[in-house]
Amino acid sequence: MDIVFIDQADRATDKETGGDFRLLPAGDQMARILVQNIHLSNAVRAARQAGRIPIVSAGTCSSSFGVIGGIGDAERNIGMIWFDAHGDAQTPDTSANGFIEGMLTTTIAGHCWPKYREQVPGFRVIPEERIISVSIHEAFSKNARAHAGVAIGTLVNTPVIRKLGYERALGAALDILSARCDQVYVHVDTDVLDPSVLRANRHCAEGGLTDTEVARGLELIAERFEILAVNFTSFDPDEDPRGASVIVPLMTKAAVEAARSRTRSN
Repeated sequence: MDIVFIDQADRATDKETGGDFRLLPAGDQMARILVQNIHLSNAVRAARQAGRIPIVSAGTCSSSFGVIGGIGDAERNIGMIWFDAHGDAQTPDTSANGFIEGMLTTTIAGHCWPKYREQVPGFRVIPEERIISVSIHEAFSKNARAHAGVAIGTLVNTPVIRKLGYERALGAALDILSARCDQVYVHVDTDVLDPSVLRANRHCAEGGLTDTEVARGLELIAERFEILAVNFTSFDPDEDPRGASVIVPLMTKAAVEAARSRTRSN
């Protein structure tokens, strides 16, 4: 096991700008996110080339661009399982505030930001038919925002979970996906967890999953796919001191299940 910290992740060098600093303006939010993802993509790719399975801890869900770029050298079709309290499926045309963090799955699916995403080394579109969105529970909670339930791909959201039960609902969605690909990227926005388990950030909402359910989800995924990378995002330590005691065991579980999935695949 190697632990890698990406130092100065915001700093763009001539390698990223081609010597023209105007292409990635210093201090600009979108440029900063892009530079971070370029560095992350390179780090994920290096880990894979060393025979490692990347288990990432990142501050924001937009880090998904970098992780997907880093696994973009996979030879076969890739799917994505997206655990989140929100669908993050707006576009520049539907977003009221232009916040890129609300347009992530749509960007990954190829619906927006084409020139931007193409600058992340190795990035490849994952079409909607190979995406599963899990929980998306804010839409069914008190004080839900209007866009909270907008999601893409096969939905395993609160109504589906209530009807079928969590394990059956997720298993059915994974079975559908398994006919379309056999390798996946797993994204875990930590606000998928119910606040009773962990108040991951200011955007969390009641009705989320337990840590036991997320762990079981990783098992179900590993039984059907090779897990290429797992990304845990968006935990704000100022919101809840329980973070390490909840997230670290889940990251360990992700590493174990990803390794098991590789063995099964081989």
